Amino acid sequence: MIYKGITIMKVGGLFMTNGLISFINKEIKLLVGGRTDDEYFKLLKYLIDYIVISKAVIKDDHTIGYHSWILKFVSSDEDSYMLYEGDQNGLGFIPGVDIAIRVINDQENECNQRNAACLFPTFDQLIVISKGVYEGLPVQGVRYPSPPHMCGWWLSTDLYDGKVESMMTEHYYHIAFKRPGILKYLALPFGYRFMTGLNFEDDVWFDEACTR
Repeated sequence: MIYKGITIMKVGGLFMTNGLISFINKEIKLLVGGRTDDEYFKLLKYLIDYIVISKAVIKDDHTIGYHSWILKFVSSDEDSYMLYEGDQNGLGFIPGVDIAIRVINDQENECNQRNAACLFPTFDQLIVISKGVYEGLPVQGVRYPSPPHMCGWWLSTDLYDGKVESMMTEHYYHIAFKRPGILKYLALPFGYRFMTGLNFEDDVWFDEACTR
């Protein structure tokens, strides 16, 4: 496959680019895991767009968000970077991109079910939570229009005392690692609410009042 003048090829257990060396002085490799070829192509196209359009400067251990997950460029030899991704437990980075693909697929599927345009939170954005969110209690979430440094989500549990000042502002990545079960809802755009429970199915709905 050729995309924007860059060749993407599969060689054994790796996908590799040919042509990015003229932009970032190295090529990109990624480890083939359990996803489809089309899913790997989609991710590599995203990175090619980032590099070619923004003229990005990539160095060893450079990180980049793939929508709601994080990837890292790790030098594998003098001519190429191997793609790593954030470990799902937040314990560092591991070779491959399968977690990133799964997270984004789940979020896109949730949005598509509701004909909603995805609005992906990013690892450097902030999120507002109450007590009990980190502890794994059922969550009620609502997303408000917010400035760029905030993703807009407010997450609360039955431990919330009703006082806004008791809410905590944290980085989104803490939630990504601590509460993987709710990640699929977090690309829903402003105005959406969701509720998880122990004794009932999750509920998701749009609340127009939350967009104002």
